[in-house]
This record gives sequence, structure tokens and C-alpha cells, in this order.
Amino acid sequence: MPELLRTASLPLLAGLVLAFFVAWTLAGLAFGFALERFVHKPVFALPLAAGQLRFEAIGNLVFLAVTTVTVTAALRFQVVRLGPASLARDLGTFVAMLVTFQIFYWFLHRAMHARSLVWIHRWHHRSHVTSPLTGQSVSFGEACLWMLGYVGLPILLSRIAPLGFYGWAGYLAFNVLGNVAGHANAEPTLAAGGTRVASLFANPFVYHSLHHARWTGHYGFQAAWMDWLMGTEFPDWQRAFERVRTGKPLKSLKERC
Repeated sequence: MPELLRTASLPLLAGLVLAFFVAWTLAGLAFGFALERFVHKPVFALPLAAGQLRFEAIGNLVFLAVTTVTVTAALRFQVVRLGPASLARDLGTFVAMLVTFQIFYWFLHRAMHARSLVWIHRWHHRSHVTSPLTGQSVSFGEACLWMLGYVGLPILLSRIAPLGFYGWAGYLAFNVLGNVAGHANAEPTLAAGGTRVASLFANPFVYHSLHHARWTGHYGFQAAWMDWLMGTEFPDWQRAFERVRTGKPLKSLKERC
């Protein structure tokens, strides 16, 4: 861990953590809204709900507050075992987080769609047509559950081998940027990105947009391989992607391709 973080006072440490997550959130918002403005390939040709950006902004503030408190506490009490910085350690940490977070999130997301737990996730699903602000628009309870991935997974992984701080931080930045920008109501993905193989590494924007419109299915994060393994893909997602990619947006939340 950098010496600045190791020796910082609690207020300074919290400020640095907050600045980190705010910066990547703003970067994701800028990128996502730019996609909506300049790509001209909306997923849904439908308006946002009345007041949607306002309640999404509130959800983002909740998420950032919970994230700042949790990550600050993790750094302060050094609950994640970190080793000396090295390229191999940091790359290994990034890849380990990339894979395990996708497994963790599929199971968390699927659980939050169960009738007994859906109240936790309902805030996020107030957004049927998504915007970049949708990504981190969650309830307090859901934000706390996300921290099991942001901090809980690194704690567990570090019991196997010491993690690299920069690999952990790099994954968190990647996660925030991708989550925020990836909720844009636009499809910038090239045709090759909609193939079966490509989707196992990174799914098109349409993929998660269909989850918000249809509610059940497509529970994965960032890539489609967990949905593919668990049988929770929509059979028409590639046709929907091709339609949107060629400039023909979906005109109804219930539309099938």
C-alpha cells in the first residue's frame, strides 16, 4: 500500500478514497453521456421516467457514501493482505478480481431477484430505460452488498496469496468506469463484439439493457459467460444487438427480436 495511504490521518484517507471513486464515477458519466450524445444508436427509443435522473443521482450518492466508508475502513485496518508491488502481483490481482467478481455478482444479482430479497434491488430497477447514472443508482442495502465484492472478495483472495494494491485499485476503477458507462442507452459495440465468443469477455451494451427492460435473465456483470453457464441468457439478445447496431432501436420494453 502506498505510504501516503498508510500514514494518512483518517479524514485524509477518507478524502482520498472519496476522490478516487468520485473521479472514476465522473469519468464514467462523461463517457456514457458522450456515447448517448454522439453514437446515435439508442438501445430503446423511449424516454426516461419522470424524475429518473434525480432519483438516480440520489442512489449514486448513497453508493459513493457506502463505498467510501467501507474502503476507508478496509485500508485503515489493513484487512486485505497486501504484498510488495510487482507487475506480476498486480496483474494477477486484477485478473483474480475480474473473474471472481463476475461469479460473485451473478449469484448476488440472481438472489436479489428472488421474491424475498427483491426489495433490496427495487431502487435500481426503477430505471427501465437506463442512463449512465443508473449503474450506481442503488439502495443502501444493495450498496452494502456490493461491498462484499469490492472488499470482501479481496479479503478472501488475500488469504490465498497477498494481493497487489495497484491491481486491486485498478480493478475497482475498471469496475466503476464500466458499470457507469455501460448503462448508457446507446450501443457503441462493433459487429464483432456481438459474437458468442466476444460476449464471454465483454458483452454489448444491449445485453444489460435488456435485463432492465425484461427484469429476469442476464444477471451477469460485464461479460456473458456466467449467464451462458447458468442458462439465464435471452435467446434473442444477439438479434436485438444486430438490430440496434444497425440503427434500429427497440420501441417497447416488451419487444422481442
